[in-house]
Amino acid sequence: MPAPEKPRVRQLSTKAGRAPLVQAYREIESAGWSTWAQAEQRYLRAMYEFDGLVVSGHADQGDVQNGKGDFFNDLVSLLLERCGGKQLDIRGGVPGLSFEAHNLDAAYPPEGVGPVEITVETKATGIPKHPRNPRQKHPEGRAGSADLEKRIKEASLKNIDIKAERARVEGKGGGARQDLGEWMRSAPPKCYMLLAVRVRDDADLDKTVGFAHIAATWFDRCGLYAYGLNGARDGYEAKRVRDTTLQMDRVLASICTTLRGLP
Repeated sequence: MPAPEKPRVRQLSTKAGRAPLVQAYREIESAGWSTWAQAEQRYLRAMYEFDGLVVSGHADQGDVQNGKGDFFNDLVSLLLERCGGKQLDIRGGVPGLSFEAHNLDAAYPPEGVGPVEITVETKATGIPKHPRNPRQKHPEGRAGSADLEKRIKEASLKNIDIKAERARVEGKGGGARQDLGEWMRSAPPKCYMLLAVRVRDDADLDKTVGFAHIAATWFDRCGLYAYGLNGARDGYEAKRVRDTTLQMDRVLASICTTLRGLP
């Protein structure tokens, strides 16, 4: 029996603005791909086609705000399930030390099975100039790095809060005494951040890489995939992330290894 379609793909499959994303997801699913290297070119084409609808005004405000993020979350969950052999789901109501309930983009195991062992936070940023934002002055649109500081801060707080509550409930102490970063990487659950960022130029790419390094101090790993217009301006291409510890395919492979080691 085929795996059930991801929640966001299923719920949004009838929206015209999401059509390139839904089509890409279904093609990747049908192909049986399990790695980022396999899915990369199809992902780039989906992003270019989707942004074309944004620029033409055919994507609504909900599509502009959430389309890329929903697609990226469902896509990496699918790839991780294929390579890691475990089902990842959106999971709500996860308790923190300070806040009663957190919502997780992708988590294992599913709700009701047991405490969270792995959580994956996904963020997708960067959008071309479009008619729904007439105040955007830059001809290449909103910088991919523009929203990362806020999003990484929010996700890092969630990460710390969940780990701290897990330590409290298990009665093992576990609070940081000397090096907070070292404790973060040793305390359960394993928490990862994955970033897919449309960058408009080299300066934007440099800022994006800097924010990814910051995220890596608060998460077990941070994976970054950066992309933007090719030289001919008729499609998207990957922009090189030189630091191998941030490269998306390597980080996804690391998460897969962790998933395979869990019961």
